[in-house]
Amino acid sequence: MKLKWVFAALVLANLGLWMWASWYKETPVEESRTARAPVAPEKMRLFTESGVKLAPRKTPPPANAELTTGTAPACFHIGPFPDIDLVARAETRLNELQLTYSRRSEETRSVTGYQVYLPPLSSQQAAERKRQELTRLGFKDHALIQEEGWQNAISLGLFTVEANAEGRVRELAAKKVQARIQPFQQTRTRFWLDVAVKVPSETADKIKQIDWAAKDVQVREITCPAGTSLPPEKSRESRDNAPT
Repeated sequence: MKLKWVFAALVLANLGLWMWASWYKETPVEESRTARAPVAPEKMRLFTESGVKLAPRKTPPPANAELTTGTAPACFHIGPFPDIDLVARAETRLNELQLTYSRRSEETRSVTGYQVYLPPLSSQQAAERKRQELTRLGFKDHALIQEEGWQNAISLGLFTVEANAEGRVRELAAKKVQARIQPFQQTRTRFWLDVAVKVPSETADKIKQIDWAAKDVQVREITCPAGTSLPPEKSRESRDNAPT
């Protein structure tokens, strides 16, 4: 009877071992991996095709970024200076700021006064008789002119305002004296200093604060010529300065 139970136990054990080997064996590694989705060529797109958004690559700042952000967007015209001494003094101030500049000059003609006169008479005696007549008419402000091209003409007054000269001509005309007006013109040379390099903002502020010792001098910002850049920080030995 005991042998029968032992035999039954062995049969059950072998059956269990067979079931474990058949049903619970480990799945091979290759079969457990998820299969890769098939490639769809029709969905692939090149970066150069329209509609493709590219992420911009961050570029490092330039080596002179600090200098670039601190520069003025313009160069400068400084002037006009009325004489050579004042422009030389201004050049000294620009040299102290270590700036490269150039000097230029321009000539202007301006009216500085008006002369009321009678045209040249035939002789000096005729001119003197005319002067005596003017005195009798009440015009005492007159003088004989003997300059080249003006011999025996008579000056009837110098005026800085044209309206005053015209008033004198009307007074003479009322006494039957036909006088004329001659404007005096004077040629003046004015000087300008041109800073044609980009200037650091701190230096630009200093330029604008300088007392140029001339009331008409202005510091005017202009567009810098193409290709200009900041001057070297430590040394600016070469300067485009006109001779004094």
